[in-house]
Amino acid sequence: MRSRLVLAWVCGVGLSTFGCGSRQSQTISLGNADAGRTVAAAVADEIHLTLQTIGPGQYGDPSVSSRAAVFLGESPAGPSNPGGPTQLFRFEAIAPGRADITVPHTGDPPEGAAVPPFSVTLQVS
Repeated sequence: MRSRLVLAWVCGVGLSTFGCGSRQSQTISLGNADAGRTVAAAVADEIHLTLQTIGPGQYGDPSVSSRAAVFLGESPAGPSNPGGPTQLFRFEAIAPGRADITVPHTGDPPEGAAVPPFSVTLQVS
């Protein structure tokens, strides 16, 4: 009986140590059309936000409302487009909770029609 208990304990430790049954992190891809959405993510998921500007300006430095997610960096996405820049913003979900991500737009068109900031809500579990 005791050997069965020890074997069960060793198997349980082995499963948790080696990640058997654990979920793999995912990459969640979002774009301009996802503005205003609430998106479900799990801890360790990476969120790739690709934003295209049509006309003057570009997207600026993002803000994250909580410690549920962190900003990893920004880079150009793909080749240059004459219509305006395409930017890739990368985030990682690091703790359960809610994180509102807002990315402002700079350089509004001369006509005065401001480009609204991009915003999305992450619900991290």
